[in-house]
Amino acid sequence: MRPRFLTAIALVLLAAACARRGAVDPKAPIILISIDTLRSDHLPAYGYTKVDTPNLDALRNDSILFQRAYSECPLTLVSHASVLTGLLPADHGIRDNLGYNLNPKAKTLAELLKSKGYATGAAVSAVVLRGESGIKRGFDLWDDDIDIDPTAISIARSQRAGDATRERAQTWIGEHAAQPFFFFFHIYEPHTPYDPPEPFKSKYGSTYDGEVAAADAVVGRFLDYLKEKGLYDRATIVLMSDHGEGLGQHGEDEHGVLLYREDIQVPLMLKLPHGAQHGQSVAAPVQLVDIFPTIAGAFGFEGKTEGRSLLDVANGKAEGDRPLYAETYYPRLHYGWNDLHSIISGANHYIHAPKPELYDVVGDPAESKNVLQDNRRVYTALRAEIQPYIHAAAAPAAVDDEQKQQLAALGYIGSTVSTKPDEVLPDPKENIHQANDIARAYRAYLADNLDEADKVTAALLHTNGRMVDVWTLRARVMQKLDRLDEAIDCAKEALKLSPGTTSLAAMVATLALDAKRYDEAEQHARLTVKDTPFEAHQLLAQIYLARKEYAKARQETQLADEVHPGRASTMLLQARVQMESGDPESALKTIDRAAATLQARGSKPVPKLNFFRGDALARLGRADEAETAFRQEISLFPTDPQAYKNLILLYVVEGKNREATELIFALEKAAPTPPSYLAIAETLKTIGDRTGARFWAARGLSHYPADRQLQAASRG
Repeated sequence: MRPRFLTAIALVLLAAACARRGAVDPKAPIILISIDTLRSDHLPAYGYTKVDTPNLDALRNDSILFQRAYSECPLTLVSHASVLTGLLPADHGIRDNLGYNLNPKAKTLAELLKSKGYATGAAVSAVVLRGESGIKRGFDLWDDDIDIDPTAISIARSQRAGDATRERAQTWIGEHAAQPFFFFFHIYEPHTPYDPPEPFKSKYGSTYDGEVAAADAVVGRFLDYLKEKGLYDRATIVLMSDHGEGLGQHGEDEHGVLLYREDIQVPLMLKLPHGAQHGQSVAAPVQLVDIFPTIAGAFGFEGKTEGRSLLDVANGKAEGDRPLYAETYYPRLHYGWNDLHSIISGANHYIHAPKPELYDVVGDPAESKNVLQDNRRVYTALRAEIQPYIHAAAAPAAVDDEQKQQLAALGYIGSTVSTKPDEVLPDPKENIHQANDIARAYRAYLADNLDEADKVTAALLHTNGRMVDVWTLRARVMQKLDRLDEAIDCAKEALKLSPGTTSLAAMVATLALDAKRYDEAEQHARLTVKDTPFEAHQLLAQIYLARKEYAKARQETQLADEVHPGRASTMLLQARVQMESGDPESALKTIDRAAATLQARGSKPVPKLNFFRGDALARLGRADEAETAFRQEISLFPTDPQAYKNLILLYVVEGKNREATELIFALEKAAPTPPSYLAIAETLKTIGDRTGARFWAARGLSHYPADRQLQAASRG
């Protein structure tokens, strides 16, 4: 009996060990990797053959792969909120990338794991995942240290390179490797603009696939680090994307507006400790909300979730079919079009729209044939089934009484939302070309093809004057054309349509600052203090600096530093205050400290850093070093005329007239825009060459005959 008894015990222990190997280990690392905007059908793991992703392929071999995984919303913040709470958007409260905060009642995965003794960290690559939305709740570290370009059209395009985020992630993980930890690692490749680094740019061209390959390389370096630290094998690793990308299918170039398969189907892999169930493929449809109960289940969580464990699905323990819901309010909030909702049930994909659609998403993955008329019974059933999921989105960014009073004083109350809940609105799919026209205007703006950007934005607003994003873009176009009054008017129109959108108030403030309308700039900057205190204090510092109120400017930089200590952008502001108040030596030290900070973080070059450095050096009489700094600024940012102006003046003072002349033509070649011609004319006027100033103003007018400032400059 004893040998049989021992054999039985051994079998029980072996079974227990196998059970543990096929589950999340509640004492080992848990890592969530999100590759933004990654379509599953652009990965070799899902059958694609036009791009190489060796690192993701290797991870797939160690993982369970879910062949049909879907997002709840094709927007970054909304989708990740569902991942981290296990809830649909109406329950977690975030319905767009900006203007919404996480429902305080929603428990996050980080909060749960922290309560179980886990260290919790995150490093993200996009400003839309800023912690202020509440998504960082429960994290010991939420690294969203991403400088916002004040000239950016959309906050959604503010990002940092995946490798820079990876280095932050590895630093934190290295400090917590000896204890159980949860880490969320997010990279923004392959989000637009598609600009892959070498060697991927040459291999694939400047395309989406090149960015996919670049993302694979970043993830590969991250996984290699985990292996070097002995963490990979025992960790639970989830790799996912938050949504797909249109790439021209069904007329949508990017994402956010439509809900077709290419917009919401995403890759999803689950690597269990010690490679349990590796290589398995699961055909049953799942959703991103399933990630939460998969992990939380290992810790006994029994709270509310819309998901079910991915392991239950993979192991055939999830009973019955269930509808998978998705939504997008982006078309309503940004364009004044109807919101969209969809439900996937088995092979059927129903899209609830003014003109509804039904597709066989398995037999027809391109969704090329609307089978609604052929399957009226399925359509009727799914139309009824989707109704309980549809909950109207509240207006974004509700404002408190103080903000309401400030807005009312500036004339923005009265148009708080662009649409009414029961209003009959256009069907997004029939107007998607307008969204693509916006992208075309944006590309023209980036390429300094300002006439094209002016023409396209004017036409779009003539068709639909409620498109906040287009007013925003047009404001930037007018700014580049140096038509600041028109730029401010455009930004104000956007703010009237969406008065709770903090970034629009900041835009008005920035433009008013450029136009030297300082009172107006300060009023609008103060509207942003509550929602984005760091950016608000930086902006107020610039306003006070322009007014030469140095004590107030210094105080605002200190307040900004208290919100986010050690930011290079704050150091540059502090340097400007020091410079303008007569202390270039201290300014130079502060600038060098900012440069060292950026280098240590692996950040991209920051506009104006070398310009300010050159200015400080010139004031200290170190002309050769100043020239080098200005040249560096021009090399990094060849279309900004400011460094050219200062270097031209430096050359003239040194008697280097030939070099000054060459630099004038170099500026025209790099950026033949009204600000450039005006900068040249003003510089020549400063050195007493009024004839040359009028000549260059007239030269600019030959390209931009309607520009008022060039007209004035040509008259002398």
